[in-house]
Amino acid sequence: MNKDSLKKFRLKIEGLDLEILRLLNDRASVSLEIGKLKAEDGLDIRDREREEAIFEYLSHENKGPLKTFEMNQIFEKIISISRRLQSMETFNRADSESATPTLPSSFKGEGSGVGAELLHAKESCTIGGRTSVYGLLGTPVAQSMSPLMHNTAFALLGIDAVYLPFKVDNLPGALAGMRALHIKGASVTHPFKEQVIGLIDEIDDTANKIGAVNTLICEKNTIRGTNTDCVGAVRCIEALLPIKGHTFVVLGAGGAARAVVFGISSKGGTPVVVGRTEEKGRALAGEFDCAFVPLSQIDDIKGDCLVNTTPVGMYPKADETPVPRSVLGKYKAVADVIYNPLKTRLLREAEAAGCAVASGFEMFVYQGVEQFTIWTGRDAPAKEMREVVYHRLSGSGQ
Repeated sequence: MNKDSLKKFRLKIEGLDLEILRLLNDRASVSLEIGKLKAEDGLDIRDREREEAIFEYLSHENKGPLKTFEMNQIFEKIISISRRLQSMETFNRADSESATPTLPSSFKGEGSGVGAELLHAKESCTIGGRTSVYGLLGTPVAQSMSPLMHNTAFALLGIDAVYLPFKVDNLPGALAGMRALHIKGASVTHPFKEQVIGLIDEIDDTANKIGAVNTLICEKNTIRGTNTDCVGAVRCIEALLPIKGHTFVVLGAGGAARAVVFGISSKGGTPVVVGRTEEKGRALAGEFDCAFVPLSQIDDIKGDCLVNTTPVGMYPKADETPVPRSVLGKYKAVADVIYNPLKTRLLREAEAAGCAVASGFEMFVYQGVEQFTIWTGRDAPAKEMREVVYHRLSGSGQ
């Protein structure tokens, strides 16, 4: 091969790439202007007829060597990104106009208020027969940020899906309803993470080892369970100190505690389970071959990091704390799985005692990103998911 010819063609490619880059940014700028007009007129972001028209005229004008399906793949991505830009423009406009926009009646229900902002970012507020439904199973659910986080991600990626909070009093009945209604997936929260295991068809190895499920996948009338809490917990704790070689005092013995204890053990740390209910606490400690100490004896424990996995201190009871302030000075770090409020009373008092602290906010986002990818097979827009929840929490006064 003639090296000079190769260099010549490569230089031509570079020039074309730069021209494509310029044109793509010009197109994006026009898309943003269109997004502003749609926001002003209250129009849906997605215009399916317009998108079909684009592919039709591109196909007609395509002279090759790109085949039509190859050209379509490229422009599907370009149009998807354009929708995301327009969605964020709509979201920013709505956020500047009102902290609590009005919800369409189809979105009313417990917990829907926390997700109000996202509806302005949704490419289409029309829920149809092809819309995939995901949800949150728990009690309570009104305080959850999961609907806001997941619905924002669906909107940004142009996925025809909706995530709704379901306050569950009857878990077997809720699971039967998921099958009957063909709900595609769900998050599982307090108090059902352990109970759900005996009611579903399959659990994966991670959930089996943890002994708790926080994510359900529904396909062909089969419900499978996994656990993404562990990923979130490990990342959250590792932001404070290395897990290996350190001792972690874990408050609680529920599903979140199981994920935290499993994550610490798998990374070479030493967990110590602390709880009010001795029977449940000893059972968890026995499964993971670690120590159990009653909460009444927490003054006698030595550790590097305290991790709260209980709901004590969660909004709206944000004035509560799971341990006396006097014990916090014994630890280098304190982590709380609670993300609402962003900084619990426990973390405020730990900071005052000189501890490094980590909110459950990061754990919440990490586990949600994993869930989204499991459900959709798509890379989650993690940055935007994090930002929309942080903005909501930091601006809500909660």
